[in-house]
Amino acid sequence: MCDNAAVTELAAVFLEVRGDRLDDAETLVLASALDTALAAAREAWPGITLEPQAWVRVVAAIAPRPFDPVQPLGALLVADHYLAFACGNGDAAAVAACDVLLVREAGFAADGTRMHASLRDEATQIVREQLFAPRTDKPPAIRNYNGKGPLRAWMRVSISRELVRLAKAQNRSVPLEEHLIADANFVEDPMLEELKVKYRGELASAFRTALAELPPRDRTLLRYQMIDHLSIDEIGAIFKVHRATAARWLAKVRADLVDRTRSMMTEALGVDTAEAASIIRLVQSQLDVSVIRHLDPKE
Repeated sequence: MCDNAAVTELAAVFLEVRGDRLDDAETLVLASALDTALAAAREAWPGITLEPQAWVRVVAAIAPRPFDPVQPLGALLVADHYLAFACGNGDAAAVAACDVLLVREAGFAADGTRMHASLRDEATQIVREQLFAPRTDKPPAIRNYNGKGPLRAWMRVSISRELVRLAKAQNRSVPLEEHLIADANFVEDPMLEELKVKYRGELASAFRTALAELPPRDRTLLRYQMIDHLSIDEIGAIFKVHRATAARWLAKVRADLVDRTRSMMTEALGVDTAEAASIIRLVQSQLDVSVIRHLDPKE
């Protein structure tokens, strides 16, 4: 099999990248190793399509130096690396398979912690964007995977790091209810000031619940804008949409958050009193100007 023209061509690509000079016997060993690796990867992921020569170029760059005639590709986990490479190239089947793996590993990483499911989902969404989304001048970060350990373990490390980062941010943050009563922009309305003090617990609880119920993508959109201070253009680039679409998404997320919080507040307090009407006004002003500005990954 290793004298097949296509396999020999792959060996030539490998050697071109490396600059190695091998004798005929070593070249045959290399060709056979590449042939076996490609066959194993295709068997593991039959629905994935990629250009073998492009994959071999990357394999050549991470293979042991100097050339090892016993194990030319080293301890490379060929099926995992093949999947990650195809995912990084945008193959739909590979991206879907990697996403399934990511979600599963996020569940394992969060097991045994007291983190709310919404925090796990947000961490998953953040890592999903980090690993799978194309960057301006670089391929998706999943292409950094070198095949020296299981892909699932590599993903779990990424998820665990993000969970730790979000948890640390949560521990550093000031309680939301303090934000709700601290903003000086609303001191000119005595009734609202009184309501902020009287209902700060209910308002904070409603806001937290509404924020936790947002889909992971919506929470990530808010985090990118309010915590990471990304522009609309940068957010659009991450999600591969026009800036107008990104702006429309963010406007809808903010509106949904306000509406949901307002709904929970009016349901809890009743809507047949003048005080409840003022609460609605308070929710609108606080969430639209103050709370959104103070949004933290812990939420």
